Amino acid sequence: MSRSNNMDSIGDLGGRLQNFREQRHLTQVQLGERAGIAAAAISHFETGQRVPSLESLIKLADALEVSADALLGRASAESFAQVDPIFLRASRASAETLDTVKRVTAAILSGVEPE
Repeated sequence: MSRSNNMDSIGDLGGRLQNFREQRHLTQVQLGERAGIAAAAISHFETGQRVPSLESLIKLADALEVSADALLGRASAESFAQVDPIFLRASRASAETLDTVKRVTAAILSGVEPE
């Protein structure tokens, strides 16, 4: 990717950030609380006045339950959106919690006929 294309992608980051935030019906304050980032910083990122650090980018992606690649425009949001947010949260759970989720899921699905 050329430097110009890379800079264009960074420039579009604010728009993508705002779109993901609005799709989730979050205010800048609410997103900031979820990500541990000041609402003013969210505003600056969305307007392009500032570019988030790598750490902030990861916090924003986690808070919005999207990939960092989706925020950067390197992957389509649709490809990531196919994964239900509950599975994303479960992927970060402890082994004990995952075992419980597996047992409950197996019990629920045991009576379900395949289509």
